[in-house]
Amino acid sequence: MKIVITDKSGQILYEGSPTLQGNGVIIGSGNECDIQLNKMGISRNQVQLRYNSDGLLTLQDLQSPFGTMVNGTKVQPGFIAIIKPGAFIELSEDVFVRLQIEGGDTPIANADEKLFPFFLNSNETFVRKCFSQVRSKIPRQHYNAISAAEGEMVTRIKELSAVLEVTYALNSIGSFPRLLEFTLEMALAVTGGERAMIMMYNEEMSRLETVAVQNFAPGEINDDLQATAGLVSRCFESGEAMIGPSHRFKQPGRRGRSPEEVGIVSVALVPLKEMATNIGVLYIDTKHSGDIMTARTEQMLKIFAAQAAVAICRTRMFHSATTDSITGIANQNLFIQRLGEEFCRAQRHQKDISLILMDIDHFSALNESHGENNGNRVLKEVGRIFRSATRIHDVVARFGADTFAMLLPETPFAGANTVATKLKKNLSDTKIRAGSRSIQITGSFGIASSSKSTTKPADLLKTAEKALKLARKRGGNQIA
Repeated sequence: MKIVITDKSGQILYEGSPTLQGNGVIIGSGNECDIQLNKMGISRNQVQLRYNSDGLLTLQDLQSPFGTMVNGTKVQPGFIAIIKPGAFIELSEDVFVRLQIEGGDTPIANADEKLFPFFLNSNETFVRKCFSQVRSKIPRQHYNAISAAEGEMVTRIKELSAVLEVTYALNSIGSFPRLLEFTLEMALAVTGGERAMIMMYNEEMSRLETVAVQNFAPGEINDDLQATAGLVSRCFESGEAMIGPSHRFKQPGRRGRSPEEVGIVSVALVPLKEMATNIGVLYIDTKHSGDIMTARTEQMLKIFAAQAAVAICRTRMFHSATTDSITGIANQNLFIQRLGEEFCRAQRHQKDISLILMDIDHFSALNESHGENNGNRVLKEVGRIFRSATRIHDVVARFGADTFAMLLPETPFAGANTVATKLKKNLSDTKIRAGSRSIQITGSFGIASSSKSTTKPADLLKTAEKALKLARKRGGNQIA
């Protein structure tokens, strides 16, 4: 396997084909490292690359400051991930590793691109291999006892591994929807359930809403949930788990039908809690015969429910810290962070990047004449207009009291000017009713694009601020 390490300018810091068998190689700044990198952001012992006992290439983050990015997914300090040749590894903002297959290398067929599930399958395989070796050395009359012990051991190992998987995922999967889906996958793996979902309580709408689903057919979500609605409400309101055969729960749903009447054999409902407050429900069921929901199942589901609640609470905290409460778009803190990330990425790949700043014209006077509530309505509408004009990688934010910002990766000045022109027209075409009067919205725009003189994110921001100031001097409703 060839390892190529470069910095953001493309300069090669290391290129070689060290052996990755045994202890593999350790990359870091320390003198004892197999590959030494004297670069800012690289810890003494950063990562270890090696083949494990199954022949899979692994990366272990030993002691990095903030985790290691592998193909865009973070591996937390201390954790191990299976990786594939060709993986792109970010050791820091300035140091990158690429793994390249050489002529003598044989790709591992069963090496999965995904980091998850990692522990669950490998641990089960290991236990079964151990029992197979034991079975080959004992008399045949003991096989039944050994098989029973093997089944019980595999079940317990799967339970512990699934909990470990979700704990790992909480710190590694950046996508909140994917994290909830993965939690459901692990819950189904250890309970033997067929279908699962997570429902959250929407305080504004005063109702439970489905936020993650596994294995429900489109028609089943509506029909079967009608039958289980009574059980879901009861679980949420009482804060108590409900697990067992569906015939034990006679409470009818919205259309008078019970879970048993729609073919559901076993159900499991566990409340999601934030401290002592119920915030949602974890739901699992099966239409197969047999009671798969045991007392031990309840304990496992409570663990998964607690882990899902942690993910939800963390997401809420992050949303609160990074989102403007009036417009629902990013706030200044998040925008500054994303500006730094996208600017460095643009420089690394020698791509254009542009920034648009916009001030709502005469916003203070608007607030005074129409009131703060109508002023907030204007802010919400401007936020909606900006959000509707974005591509998937663009970033929009409320940057100040009456200032909005849009970051446009891989966009030159001409492209940014086209976007600003469209935004300016959409604003001018917007009128908001305020009693018997209407509010006309216009904005002043300042554009900045990367050039040889913009060497850091602050340079791009200062250029946009100067352009915005010029647009305001021209009387507003202008682009500069």
